[in-house]
Parts: sequence; C-alpha cells; structure tokens
Amino acid sequence: MPDPKGPKSGGAPTLRDQARATALLITTAIRADPRRAVLVLLLAPAVGACTVGAALAIRMATDAAVRQDAGAALRAAALLLAAVAITHAAGTYVSRLRITLQQQVGLLLDQRLMTLTTGIPNLSHHEHPAHLDRMELLRNQRGLLGSAFGALVENLRAVCGLGAAIAVLASIHPAATALPLFALPAIAASRSGSRRMGEVDERTAEADRLRRSLFALACSPQAAAEIRVYRTAAELRRRHDHLQDEVDRARDRAQLRVTARLAAGWLVFGAGFLAAVLLAVRSVARGTGTPGDVVLTLMTGAQLLGTVSGVIGLAGWLQQAMRAAGYFLWLSDHATAQEQQQPPDRAVPLPTPRPGHDLTLHRLSFTYPGTDRPVLKDLSLRIPPGTTLALVGENGAGKTTLAKLLCRMYEPTSGTLRYAGRDLRSWPAATWRQALTACFQDFQRFEFTLRTAVGIGDLPRADDADAVSEGLARGGGADLPADLPHGLDTQLGPAFPGGTDLSAGQWQKVALSRALMRHDPALLVLDEPAAGLDPASEHALFTRYTQAARTSRTPPITVLISHRFTTVRMADLIAVLDAGTITELGTHEQLLSAGGRYANLYALGTRGYATTDTPQPR
Repeated sequence: MPDPKGPKSGGAPTLRDQARATALLITTAIRADPRRAVLVLLLAPAVGACTVGAALAIRMATDAAVRQDAGAALRAAALLLAAVAITHAAGTYVSRLRITLQQQVGLLLDQRLMTLTTGIPNLSHHEHPAHLDRMELLRNQRGLLGSAFGALVENLRAVCGLGAAIAVLASIHPAATALPLFALPAIAASRSGSRRMGEVDERTAEADRLRRSLFALACSPQAAAEIRVYRTAAELRRRHDHLQDEVDRARDRAQLRVTARLAAGWLVFGAGFLAAVLLAVRSVARGTGTPGDVVLTLMTGAQLLGTVSGVIGLAGWLQQAMRAAGYFLWLSDHATAQEQQQPPDRAVPLPTPRPGHDLTLHRLSFTYPGTDRPVLKDLSLRIPPGTTLALVGENGAGKTTLAKLLCRMYEPTSGTLRYAGRDLRSWPAATWRQALTACFQDFQRFEFTLRTAVGIGDLPRADDADAVSEGLARGGGADLPADLPHGLDTQLGPAFPGGTDLSAGQWQKVALSRALMRHDPALLVLDEPAAGLDPASEHALFTRYTQAARTSRTPPITVLISHRFTTVRMADLIAVLDAGTITELGTHEQLLSAGGRYANLYALGTRGYATTDTPQPR
C-alpha cells in the first residue's frame, strides 16, 4: 500500500514542503474571501515597512532641535504624528482583516479535513500504527492550521519591517547594515530549536496518544461503572502521569538546550547592536554624522531588536504551523494515493441480486498494513444470492477482518473477491457500498433524533416516516417510538438538552434498524448484530429476518457473525474459521454430524440452554 511521505522526519519540512504549505494557505485564503485575502497580503508588508517612519521623524526632530530650526522641528513632529497614526490605524485594520480571514481559512481547512478523513475508501489512516501517530499529531495541531495563515501574514509583515530597518541603517553608515547578520545565530538557534521540538513531538507522539486515551477512558461515562467496581481510578491516573512525565522530560530536556542556544545567539546580537551605536557616535565625533543619526541608530537598533525577536517568535509559530500544514498535506496525499487506486466512476450499474450473481472468494489472503502475520489465508468460497452464511470461530479467527474486506474497508493482500463474475475492484469502493448494508459489533451510537439515527441507513429516505417505521419493524425496534417521549422525533443521547439515553439493547435495535433500511441490497453484513439483545429477542428477530429474506424476489447475501448458536443454526451455510482459514463448511446438521470443531463449539455454546428451539447435539 503506498504510504505518501509526511513532513520530513523530525518535523523539519523541506523547501518543497514549505512551498506547498504556503501555497495551500494562500489559495485557501483566496478561496475563503478573495477581497480580504488580497488586502491582507498587500497591506501587511506595507505596514511592516512603515514602522521605521517614526524613527526617521525623530531623527529629523533631533537634528532640528540641535540647529534650533523651529520649522523643521514642526515638520518632523507632523511627520511623526502621521507615521504613528497611519501605522497604528493601518496595522489595526490589517489585524482585524487577518483575524477574520484566519477564522475563515480555519473553517475551510476543517471542512477539508473532515472530507479527507471520511472520504478515504479504506481504514488504513485509522488503524495503521504509523498513520495513527500522524493522525494524532494532526488532531493535536489542528488548531494551528487555522492560525497558520496568520503566522504567514505576520512573518511577511515582520520581514518587510526588517528590510526597511536595514535600509535606514545603510543611510547612517554602510557598516551598520551588517547588524542584521548578528541576528543570524539567534534565528538559526530558533529554527534549530523548533526542529528539535518537532522531533520530540514525533518521538513522544505514541506516548502522548496513549496518555490521551487513558484520560478519555477515565472521563468516559461508558467506563464509569467498571472503574468504580474494580477501583482502577488510581491505576489509570498513575499510568497517565507516568506517560505525561515521560513526554514532559523529553520536552523539558529539548527546551533547555533550545533556551541555551537562543541566549548565546542574543548575546551575539547585543554585541553587534553595541558596535552599531559606537559607529554612529564615532561619525558624530568626526563631523560626518549628526546627533539625529545616533538617536536613529538607537531607535532602529532597538526596533530591529524587537523585529528580530518577533521574527524569531513568528518563525517558530510559522514553523509549527507549517508542520501542521505538512501533516494535513500528508493526509491529502494519502487520500489522493488511495483514490488513484480506485477505478474511475463511469456510472457502472450496481450489481442486482439475482440467480447467478454469486459472491466468490478465490484464494483470498489478507495481512494488515504494518504487520507481517496474515490474518486470512487462502480462503475460497462461493455464496449464492439469498444465502445466509454464518461465520463461526474463536476470537481472533479472522471473522471481523473478512467482514471488513467484504465491505471494501481494505483490499485483499492476494486473491480476489468477485460478485456476479466481476472483481469487486472493478467498481469504486463507494459504488460497491451502495449495494451493501451492515451492522457492526462496534456500531456507532448516533445522537440524532430517532428518525435520523435510523433513516441515515438509506439517506434518500431518511425523512420518510413510513420508511423509518418499516426499518424499525425489520430491526426489532417497532416498539421504540411508543416508548420515547417524542416518538420518531425524540433526541437521542444524554449530551443534548432534553436528550433521551437508551439502554444497550435499544441502541442495538436502532443500529440493526439502520442496517435494514436499504431495500434490496446485494450484501448484508451482520457482525455480532444482536449482542445487546436477550437470546429470545435475537432468535425471534432472525427468524423473522430469514423468513422474509427467503421469500424476497431479490434476496441479499447475508453474512452473519455471531457467537450465539441459536442464531447461527438458522443460517443456510456455516463456515468455521480457525487462524484465518476455513476448516469446516456446511449446514448446521452436516457440521453436527461431522463431529468436528463446530460440533464442539456448538455444544459449548448451547450448554445451559434447554429450549424446544435448540436441541442438544446427539
């Protein structure tokens, strides 16, 4: 799987990375608000250059006072007033424009980030270990993306101010133009320090990600009961603090080195500043300069000190922002690479469930990216339309991974998946997913209204009350609207004012109903879809479902993963997975008669259940 490079290791973007990030910020700003973007990009440098106006006016005033020239002094005062007023007014106007534009840029980048994250056809950026660290850094530094345009503008203004100060120093003494060179050690120390801190951020990304997960776990309402029962709060805090200390120690060591180098750099600049002032004083003593030149050198030097300090701070800000933009561009490149592997969408008709449109696995193998142990090995299987296939096996046998492959969350490492005689990869993943529906064991509890939480299973009919009620009936949730205060319009979830939380079983019914909203799917994947239901409710639900599926004119292929054998035994075909391979295949009766692994699992799974619907194995 292609793995586009992110920012250069250690968080030091290359010149190409910086150019791409700068282009991203400018084009996003222009797209967000062309008028404001042009004004900010033109006015910011002008305001930076005008900052030396006050220093020039004060030199004129000083020389006029020495000459006792009242007219020249008044002109200098007027120039000083104009320079201060214009610089302040223009600077305030540019800052307001920049802040507004910065917010708009941040919003557009957030929207783009959501589109990229949800638009990648597979789950590699959510599950690949190396990608997880980059995604964590991107999430942590997402706030910098919004301010990155501001960092760019403020650096532009500071650089122009620095150029203007150099020009003024050149008018006093040519040698004084060397003063900015004395700032290079401090600037270099700042860049080196930012790079070092970037390296630390990347080295500690995994520990920081684990720390954040422990914090989220400690504050999670889902974990609250078990944390109290098992008295794990102190252990969670201990592990959290240990990871925090590990991250802090690495950052503190790096910050100490950075501070020492910056201090040395500023000492060099201070020596250069003192030399520039001595040059101006010497020129006055020789009669080649004026007292105003000394004042101008002091002011410009002090201003240059502030400008260099600002440039160093802004450069660090910009470098951090560029790193954040670099992670954003990595995700964009990753999304592009994944999209390029998809076939072009040429409006190929979706597969229709009908006789002969089998789902075929041919020597299918899969290894998760970043690992070397196959999860599935050399699977071959043919599933006709209308068949309910149950996947059985111990935890880690590969059942959920196979479900992910069927849903195109990943592509096979080797072998093929075919439907109706065509390789699934001949359709874009998004097109194939229009022909399937699924309920996963880790289903999402969408805190929408009940109508929306179920209806999004078939977006074109999401607002259709009859369609949603039909989906609820098929998913075993027909009684839910009557049990809720506002029926289909009840807000679900405790996070919203007036929201109603559901029991685990009720949430499960919502998820199942959502999965059964689509009419006539080619494939229905049910991965532990009723774990939150009691056995009797699950049995009744799947009895109704299998009867309806078998009488449908376009019955889907149903792939069921369940540990409840009262449900599994209703399947038309049962595949037993062990260590990623199919070891047994047949009907419930055939596998019981064979007396193999399935029979043993069935005996264990049904022990203690003595019902007329569930005969014990002979």
